[in-house]
Amino acid sequence: MPQDPGADQAVQLSLLQGFGAPAQPPGMPQPAAEDPVAEVLIESAVPHLDRAFDYLVPAELAAEAVPGARIKARFGAQEVTGFITRRKAEAAEGIKLSRLAKVVSAQPVLTPQLLQLANAVASRYAGTLSDVVRAAIPPRVARVDKEFPQAAEPAEAGGQGGAREQGPHPELCFAGYPAAGSFLAHLAAGGSPRAVLSAHKSYGAAAWAAQLSAAVTAMLSSGRGAVVVVPDAKDLAMLGAELERSIGAEAFVRLTAEDGPTPRYRNYLKLLHGHAKVAIGTRSAAFAPMAELGLVAIWEDGDDLHVEQRAPYQHAREVLLLRAEQAGCAVLLGGISRSTESQRLVETGWAQPLQPERSAVRAAAPRVVNTADSFQQERDPLLRHARLPQEAWRAAREGLERGPVLVQVARTGFAPAIACQDCRTPARCAQCQGPLA
Repeated sequence: MPQDPGADQAVQLSLLQGFGAPAQPPGMPQPAAEDPVAEVLIESAVPHLDRAFDYLVPAELAAEAVPGARIKARFGAQEVTGFITRRKAEAAEGIKLSRLAKVVSAQPVLTPQLLQLANAVASRYAGTLSDVVRAAIPPRVARVDKEFPQAAEPAEAGGQGGAREQGPHPELCFAGYPAAGSFLAHLAAGGSPRAVLSAHKSYGAAAWAAQLSAAVTAMLSSGRGAVVVVPDAKDLAMLGAELERSIGAEAFVRLTAEDGPTPRYRNYLKLLHGHAKVAIGTRSAAFAPMAELGLVAIWEDGDDLHVEQRAPYQHAREVLLLRAEQAGCAVLLGGISRSTESQRLVETGWAQPLQPERSAVRAAAPRVVNTADSFQQERDPLLRHARLPQEAWRAAREGLERGPVLVQVARTGFAPAIACQDCRTPARCAQCQGPLA
């Protein structure tokens, strides 16, 4: 039988037996002992770089290079910034890894939930993940990082034990809404109902801000958090004032670019570390980090201010709907009138209408009187010559008994004219009899 020619050859023993493993080559960093490879999302507007790249995690950066942290690394001939998306044990075979240059911030601002949402938004709008993340995460402020130690335990959110006595009472703010009681009870019991709110007042106990505040209060009683998005600073101020009366100023934070980079980043970290369970703000607040999200709400979803002005031009309503699908949370779309998108959700049965009874709408609707018709002119013979019609005068006099009255006119109150200085006869054209001024 043929034999292997090398079977009887002696095997030379290693001359390094008894010695340790060879040292790392000069200049090569010692990799992290556990999960030495990091997947990094580079901040770049170039579409073909919109993917994760593997980098080596040096041992000295292992503790700070957590998933979600901001980093700097070499990419080609330049140093770029990015976010660690995850750590893993090894990279693909045959890849020579570059090391992470620096951990800019150990704050895990890009959470797994936010990364999943950003991927869904980028896919929905055919955009890049980097563009969505740029809109979602506020710019870093270094001195704010020191206020939130990365290893600290999440704090208990203030004001979530229940509503204050001066807060909105559901029986008042939802008077005339037959389905409101069951909707709020479902929220308080830990459910996830979906509704489209048709508000009919912007003031008083039944104002839209009081209604949204009542929904947030019911959600907090179940131990979960809420995210509410409004179009502009005026609506944000109204909602903030209502929430301050109901759950307290310490229980919620504002996320809006108008507050400036420092307050915005500080409030983002408050949510990230669990110092608050309610986030209100403009369109970027739709991405607010929330560990136990129970409700997403948006006011006036048909307003074009909800559309991001930079690529991929995502709409805050669509971001919240994607987030609700991923988190399995409640949804509340509100407005004085329904948008076509909200109406579609009602007609398909995905959301239930939360609307007032017809009698409540009639009671809140303004009375419109056309003083130009023949009926009103017969009732008021001096209507053609009066500065204010008698019907308007009567309504203003009755209104003054309850508060201020606003009189809005079509023009500033005067018009240029040419008339005789003695008899005040208007000067007119001799041919067409039209006014000369």
